[in-house]
Amino acid sequence: MGRQKGRQMRVSNTADRRRIKRRFIDAALWLAASVPPVAGATDAHAQTTDLGTVQTSDNAGDVNSAVYQAPTTTPLTVTQPTSVIDKHYIENNIPQTANFDKIISVAPSVMVQPSGSTDAKISIRGFQNGQFNVTLDGIPLRSFNLSQHSGLIIMTNDLGQVTVDRGPGTASTVGDATFGGTVALQTKSPMPTWATTATTSYGSFNTQLHGLQFDSGLIKGANGASFFVDTQYTKSDGYSTKVASERESVALKLQQPLSDNTTLTFVSISNNAVRNLFQGASLAQIAAYGPNYGLSSSPNSQGYAGYNRESWKTDFEYLGLKSDYGDGWHLENKLYTSGFDTPRQDAGLDVSGNTRNGTIFGATNVPGQAAPGSYRSYGDVIALTKDLPDGAVKVGTWADHLPGHRAGFNLDMTLAEKYISTKYTQGVTLDTVQPYVEADWKALPDLTITTGAKYAYVTRSYNSLIDPNTGKPLDYALTWAKVLPSLAANYKLSSNWSVYAQAAEGFLTPPQIVPNGSNIQPQTTWNYQAGTSYQSKDFTLAGDVYYIDFQNMIGSRTIGGLANYFNAGGAIYKGIEIEGTVHVGNGFSIFGNGSLNSAKSTQTGQWIAEAPNATLAAGLIYQEGNWYASLTDKWVGSRFGDVGQKQPLSPFNQLDMAITYKVKNPLPNLVAVTAKFGISNILDSRAIADFAGYSGGSGTPLFFTQIGRNIYSSLTVQF
Repeated sequence: MGRQKGRQMRVSNTADRRRIKRRFIDAALWLAASVPPVAGATDAHAQTTDLGTVQTSDNAGDVNSAVYQAPTTTPLTVTQPTSVIDKHYIENNIPQTANFDKIISVAPSVMVQPSGSTDAKISIRGFQNGQFNVTLDGIPLRSFNLSQHSGLIIMTNDLGQVTVDRGPGTASTVGDATFGGTVALQTKSPMPTWATTATTSYGSFNTQLHGLQFDSGLIKGANGASFFVDTQYTKSDGYSTKVASERESVALKLQQPLSDNTTLTFVSISNNAVRNLFQGASLAQIAAYGPNYGLSSSPNSQGYAGYNRESWKTDFEYLGLKSDYGDGWHLENKLYTSGFDTPRQDAGLDVSGNTRNGTIFGATNVPGQAAPGSYRSYGDVIALTKDLPDGAVKVGTWADHLPGHRAGFNLDMTLAEKYISTKYTQGVTLDTVQPYVEADWKALPDLTITTGAKYAYVTRSYNSLIDPNTGKPLDYALTWAKVLPSLAANYKLSSNWSVYAQAAEGFLTPPQIVPNGSNIQPQTTWNYQAGTSYQSKDFTLAGDVYYIDFQNMIGSRTIGGLANYFNAGGAIYKGIEIEGTVHVGNGFSIFGNGSLNSAKSTQTGQWIAEAPNATLAAGLIYQEGNWYASLTDKWVGSRFGDVGQKQPLSPFNQLDMAITYKVKNPLPNLVAVTAKFGISNILDSRAIADFAGYSGGSGTPLFFTQIGRNIYSSLTVQF
């Protein structure tokens, strides 16, 4: 196994880059050859709405209104605090090289921090990755440890809408951690007209994006079927020194009407990436080399860029069927699979530089480690709804089977990552079934009460030759099950003003195996919240209060890139949130949102790690004719990076601007040309923004700083 591991570790950076470029070029050529012209196609750029997808900004209401220009809106029909971010905002404000974490950072109670990996660290009301859901077209995305990946799921160009639900949802809201909220991603729809769209983008740190998308338009010979295929390639040298990355993405969406009331949808998204792995920098390194210090150029350093490398592969596919059978019967079913593979995740033992070199092969050789892993999820989400005179009844199930494997090895980096010993190796399986029943009852013409329950059944299985906690073999399975009731109501005070209230029980299994003797009871919550939403042409306003009683919380501490879990007792989360936009006229709107948040242990009264005490966002938007411009500032309050109120972190803010100029039909053969320019972090703040955990070996605290001022520009041409 050592020789085999050594061979796996010898994949060169050059080979990784060449493979990504070759695959990207091959995909683009295949797409160019496979998209046929469509008879009767026009240059219209509107998109249709189907199967939960949303329209583009080109066909989305009155431009001179607060609802249209608002970065976030709360629909009048919701039963929980909700911030909807539509494609209009995404297209005009978000760099195309960014991920969905950048999109949701504008919402109240949301904190997004930089990370050394491809994924940013996200906090919603103080809940961390794995304590809230991420779904794509209604399908839960998860790994064995319940975490999600913001940087390797879907490119922003393929999103039609992102919704941040800061609540547990109702019984039909499926997923592992509904109590912490849901980030609901929606893929965009294919365009109804044939089109070819080319995009190129350049920015600071030699950041580049090159994309090519083909839309088939409505194919008359295939009963109005339509599809798009989008290929994108990105690369960047990175803000932090020696932290470069490359990524390719291919997304396909096909919608096939089978009849007047039945539509079949197929989605396939794949990503490949290589990157230098940055675990954070110590305070001493930041002081000596600057806030953008990342990795070293010296092969004698455990923080050498050539030793700290990772590669990722992900894919997501589903086949969806949506049908209206008449007489009030509706069926929606999505059969899916998703995969995550990390064939290479290598790092020096102690990137802080506080551990001496030396391995069994040499006193000055550089020690390192590798942590490859993979998993694949197979599942189905099905819902059957019956409309009734005074409401509706829905029954459904989410079922998921997730097998995987992960391992950890000690290596000699000097000797081409030569195998030394095995730290752990595990075969893991996570099986989940969540059947539910839910009913909507119109108790009054303007009052809807939603009640129901779901049954959460989860089994975790381990087959460990070497367990990371005990160092010994471990083979067992644990099963948890619980009925989770929910009750919610929405009352419309008028045609544009509503109030709502909600109570629901939440449930979450331990994210990993925990040390023997720990309390491994499932984590449970009771969520209570109430709020209101108002919308008009002149302004939008929404606000809510919440209280969450969390029992059996399992905390974590990261050492050497490996999360160590422990029981942290109970906690109370509570707060108030508000968001609104005012259209002041002449194309201008002013928006703002904010939150006061508290997340404290019931045992000690201390703050929960990574939970900010407040957030605030505000800005100015202008849209008139071909022009769009925005100025947005996001502020995040103080917090502690580690449990026990250790590693205190000061508040920080980031001021961004974006300008877009779009011209339709500038030439006979051009549908549209769009130019975009933006500056992120205008004030060039480089403060320490997040605690990254402790280094291996010495256990030195590591930190991430804000990414300094950077610019981006892009040009999109649609034929």
